[in-house]
Amino acid sequence: MGVKLFLIRHGQTSWNVEGRYQGICDIGLNSTGIKQAELASKYLSRVKFSKIYSSPLKRTMKTANIINGRAEVKIEAYEDLKEVDFGKWEGLKFNQIDKDYHGDYQQWLTDPYNNRPTGGENFKELTLRTTSVIDSIVAENTDDSSVAIVTHGGVILSLLVYWLQIPLPRWKSIIQRQGAINIAVIDKGYPYISAINYTGHLSPVYDDSEDKVIKIYSSLRNNDVDLTGG
Repeated sequence: MGVKLFLIRHGQTSWNVEGRYQGICDIGLNSTGIKQAELASKYLSRVKFSKIYSSPLKRTMKTANIINGRAEVKIEAYEDLKEVDFGKWEGLKFNQIDKDYHGDYQQWLTDPYNNRPTGGENFKELTLRTTSVIDSIVAENTDDSSVAIVTHGGVILSLLVYWLQIPLPRWKSIIQRQGAINIAVIDKGYPYISAINYTGHLSPVYDDSEDKVIKIYSSLRNNDVDLTGG
């Protein structure tokens, strides 16, 4: 049946709460993020992971270690699972980036595949490294095995857009909440996606607090820029 990938976004950090771009800055989990990782671990407790992979940043490694729990599966840290490099935008809030780097930011929002964050990495470069590392992970695991990949929102987004062939102008239509679980089976190179942005393990009732990012991006979209692709 192929290799089952559990793509898990790290738990919350203080910069998530403050609305700052983190990128490759090494920010740790806050208390809510630790709780989210614990809930993810409980939800996935019946899954026998053959391996656990993680971005080497603190927020992902801590999430991976909590998910690992007592299973004592070796956690392998891969540089190519790091978040997209946001360059000079890292540590800044959305509105501050739009003010200080307005041209670059609006071009990136329109087409992040061919436009880079100021001094950073575009989504074309991100997708090349994320698809490559996923191919390697799939190749080194046997059919019917399950692996956990603890990584970042941008990494997961790049993979989903690539696998589902989502039109690039709609790249931001997929939301990844902190602590979200995505499930994909890669069988002979073909992706079967069974879960996207699942967060039912985090709260017994629906909570739209993290959907504020939709409002933020909506407010930042430049009305003079065509974001529909024509």
